[in-house]
Formats: sequence, structure tokens, C-alpha cells
Amino acid sequence: MDFELTEEQKILQDTVKKFMDNEVAPIVEECEKKKEMPRDLIKKLIPLGYVGALVPPEYGGLGLDYISLGILMEEAGRTWGALRIMANGPLNLIPYTICVNGTEEQKKRFIPSLLSADKTGFLAITEPNVGSDASGIETRADLQGSHFIVNGTKMWVTNGSTADVGIIFASTDKSKGPGGISAFIVDKEETTYSATNIEKMFGHAMVASELVFEDAKVPKENIFGPEGKGLKIALTTLNEGRHNVAMGSVGIAQACIDASVKYAKERKQFGKPIGSFQLVQKLIVEMVADTMASRLLGYQAAKCLDTGGRCDRFCSVAKLFACEAAFKTASNALQVHGGYGYSKEFPIERYFRDARGAMIPEGTTEIQTLIIGRDVLGMSAIR
Repeated sequence: MDFELTEEQKILQDTVKKFMDNEVAPIVEECEKKKEMPRDLIKKLIPLGYVGALVPPEYGGLGLDYISLGILMEEAGRTWGALRIMANGPLNLIPYTICVNGTEEQKKRFIPSLLSADKTGFLAITEPNVGSDASGIETRADLQGSHFIVNGTKMWVTNGSTADVGIIFASTDKSKGPGGISAFIVDKEETTYSATNIEKMFGHAMVASELVFEDAKVPKENIFGPEGKGLKIALTTLNEGRHNVAMGSVGIAQACIDASVKYAKERKQFGKPIGSFQLVQKLIVEMVADTMASRLLGYQAAKCLDTGGRCDRFCSVAKLFACEAAFKTASNALQVHGGYGYSKEFPIERYFRDARGAMIPEGTTEIQTLIIGRDVLGMSAIR
């Protein structure tokens, strides 16, 4: 398998890296303090492919491949974890999922405003009692006349309180269990629900929200994909999201390497740079080896997604390894920096928090392990 980037991908990588270094990096710390993601920055990301990267050109997107999307996610993760989170679901997976599963009317109605970033989206799967087991969704959607009446609560919804359009999953027939779960497009202008932001340890500039639906009316034409096929849509989206998280984690790890190499060359103890000490070099070499392996696993998952094969194992292995490696790399980087690693004057403490945070969304480390085990052994440890 050839992992050499094409000329177009190399140009994309170089262009995005320069943009991130020049336009994004200088504003990160201030935005993290204010806990805000500037809408004008999102507009600037459109030409680079961060909005609707996978959406085909006939629907207004760039039609990029998954390796190119991985490059975008790595550079976002390297520069600003919260931006990578925003680029994952709200800017990419929402319009792409609508494009793949929606009716022509739904595509014409929702995709243009999402691709122009005049509107942003959210994806709501997780609930207070439903995390790793997406098949256990408790939110209900009952058809009454021209509307579905939705009741339930969604948790940890990225961009939930600020988004204009969202995809939610609810049971339309409890008797069918997982086969009774359907997907819906929710437009804030026509459906009323409450949103409360959740304080969290990472991605401070990216909101995560609790959404409460109480007899919320969703037009029946907003049902998304065939009724009862919502779980399949959710699981497919999770696979794509796992690849994105994996590549974002590669970016965090690379940022840790860059910061540690610079610091190890400048910081002196016992009369010479600490980078000349064997144990410091060992820490950095471990970081480099793990990051290179993570990147290749991410590219392998991307290749599988591009070919349209069954990608559960590839995406889960990539996320499992890359997230664990990024957290280990961030820990090593903190060790290289010593006491300064704790200081907010250096970015290491933010990398450390962002790396740890990536191990939970899109399926925890434990869930990835069980998915891989099921695929390898043909036996489920869950059911």
C-alpha cells in the first residue's frame, strides 16, 4: 500500500500548515480564555476544505478524499484541538451525512447554508443513559399528523447550543429495539428545544451541550433516511468520526514533539542543553515513533474509507492507537518541560488536556478494544 501523498495533497498540507501557523495559532489562547469560536474564522476555513470537505462538487463541496480530510484534521489538531472538534462533526460530517442519506429536497434545503457557514450543525446521539450503546437510545419520536413529537434528552452535543441545524436519533418504534431507531434533521427555526452548555476540561472554545426536547415538533418531511435505519446511519458516521479523531490526535502528538524539540534545544541544565541528555532523547524518540505509527494507521483507515470497504477494524485501531499514543506523547512532553509543562505560558498543558479528551468521543478506548476484538474473533464481548 502506497502512503506517499499526491502532489495535490502535499500542496494542501503545505497551504493548510501555513494558514494554521499564521492565522490561527496567534488567536488560540485568547479564544480559549473567552471560550468562543469566531464565526469569521470558520468562513476563512471554507477555501481550505474544512467545511464540507467530502461533499461532492455537484452539491457545492470539494469532494476531497479521506486522506486529504485526514491532513486537514491533523493540522487542525496540531494547532487547536477545539477547532479540530468543530471541523469534525459540525463543519464536515453534518453536511456530508445529509448528502449521503438525505432526500434531494433535504439536500437543497440544508446543504448550501451549511457549506457557506451561514449555518452550523450538530450531531446528537449520546443521552444521559446512553453512551457506548447507541442501540439503547431512549428519546422517542411519535408521529402525530404532520409532525413527529420528540421527547428526550441528548448529552455532550458538540456545538449544540450555537448550531442552527442538527441531526438527532430517536426511537419511532420501541417494539423493534435498535431496528426502530430513526434519524431526523432538526431546524432551530421550526423546532423548539432547550440547550445548556456543559463545562469540560478540554476544548474550551468549543461548546458541548445538553439538549432537552419536550413535545418538540419536527416536520415529518425531516425524517432522515428510511424509517428504522437511524442506527446504521449513526454507526457509519461514528466510523468516519473515529478516523477524524485519530488524525486530530496525530496533530496533537506532532505539536508536542515540535514544542519539546524546541524546548530541549533551548533549555540548559548542568551547563548544556537538556536535549543532549540520554533520557530526554529517549522521551522524544518514543514520541516520534508513536506519532509516525499513528499517522500511518490513520492513512490506512482513510484508504479503507475511500475504497468503501468494511472499515470498522481500521477506524477503531487508528483511533485506539492514535489517542493512546497522543496522551502518552503529551505526558512525555510535559516531562521534558518539567515544571514549565504545567504553566499556561506554554501550550503543553492544553495539549495534555486535549489528548486526554480525545480518548472518549466517538467511542471510548474500551469500546474500540471490544469492536476490534469482535472483528478479529467473530465473537462479541458486549452481547
